[in-house]
Amino acid sequence: MLKRIFFIFLVFSNFALTAQIGGSSTYEFLSLSSSPLHSSLGAPIPTLSDLDIHSSLSNPALLHGRVGGQWSLNFEPYFAGVNRGSAAYAITLNRKKALLFDIRYIHYGTFEGRDEIGNPTTDFSGNETALGVSHSHYFLKLNLSVGARLSLISSSFEKYHSFGVSTDFGFYYHFLNSSFRIGLVLRNIGSQITTYADIKEPLPFEIGLGVSNELLHLPLRWHLYFQNVQNWKLAFENSNRTTTSLNGEQTEEKLGGLDELFRHIVLGIELFPDRSFSIQLGYNFRRAAELRILEQRSFSGITAGFGLSMRRLRFHFSHARYTSAGNTSFFGISFNPDL
Repeated sequence: MLKRIFFIFLVFSNFALTAQIGGSSTYEFLSLSSSPLHSSLGAPIPTLSDLDIHSSLSNPALLHGRVGGQWSLNFEPYFAGVNRGSAAYAITLNRKKALLFDIRYIHYGTFEGRDEIGNPTTDFSGNETALGVSHSHYFLKLNLSVGARLSLISSSFEKYHSFGVSTDFGFYYHFLNSSFRIGLVLRNIGSQITTYADIKEPLPFEIGLGVSNELLHLPLRWHLYFQNVQNWKLAFENSNRTTTSLNGEQTEEKLGGLDELFRHIVLGIELFPDRSFSIQLGYNFRRAAELRILEQRSFSGITAGFGLSMRRLRFHFSHARYTSAGNTSFFGISFNPDL
């Protein structure tokens, strides 16, 4: 069985390795964090608790029968009038299995229509939506959970429309007699079925690998997440970051192997995990490096948030630091019938 799972992993990895990042793919909203919990940790961490419906949104292998009956609603006022959010609901199949239905959407606002010489025309808007269903299976002998999510994607920009399908595959291993966890996710494996203008574009494929552990005598769980494992070269040398010394000598930005490595790393910390009140902190090295401003401390890449339970309802909030001029806050509420 383990060989079969490994074979499936290789097949789908090779199928999607041609997909690129950095604005060269379509349906980019699929790469955004689906809930405040993920956003507060800096990325969609694949090793969160399998007791929370939010965890299944980042790794379908975390879907468990115990999340049956839970639902969540999340909303984020994004940049420049863009709004996005998600919703999810889990149905129990038996004691260990459940089905998760989710929706992710982004609305780009309303734009003034103009013709080629600037005369007003009909206003238009743009939006994208993904409808997903997830399921998982636990292999007892391997102590390994494997899950998948199938998503149908709809995208509209003015008179241009596109429809696509994508699949996420997740793997989750929790060491026996230990709180150490490993999670692996292959996201956005799929294709456009109909294109905007007869030009087929790849989906934002990503392989994410995460490890986490909870300290024995301290209510703290740390997460180490490696994003875009399928693509080593994430860094680029920015010509606008040329520095000038006192004697007028200019030095262009030079990046090495260590810069490439840290572009893949996201660090996250949960204080009081799985408690009625929790605090999350995160740091996304790639976001910090790409959005930093020379000679100005902007604290780009830092994220923070908290969760607060009120009986069966839980409120989530996160704040992500991008630049001095642009930051986002994410709000969410979830319901757990077992609390």
